Amino acid sequence: MMTTKEEKRELLHRKWEEQIAECESSNMPVKEWCAVNGVNLNTFYGRVSALKRERLKQSGQQTQEIVPLSMIHESNTADSETDIVPNVCKKENIVIRKSGIEIIVPHDISENMIYSLLRGLKQC
Repeated sequence: MMTTKEEKRELLHRKWEEQIAECESSNMPVKEWCAVNGVNLNTFYGRVSALKRERLKQSGQQTQEIVPLSMIHESNTADSETDIVPNVCKKENIVIRKSGIEIIVPHDISENMIYSLLRGLKQC
């Protein structure tokens, strides 16, 4: 049996889901829909995020963490003292592909921007 607090949260989440569905069906840009309906843009996206987290929690899935990676290029030429000498790769653009979408970003892109891109692609 649900507590009063859980019931209130459930009702609130239903209201948010209705607002989000209304926004999506309006064919208006989110920013415009929020302005017309008196909803703060950051609040709207915060609600979208909260509902996604709640769905993940209910389904038992966990969010995927981003793991930092480093790349080195191993030279095929042997040094007299070492078998293989690792060299840092030439800095090139990063290509991210998912569901027919390709995003090319510079090698010096910030971690926050990569995180935002991956969150956006996850919705595709």
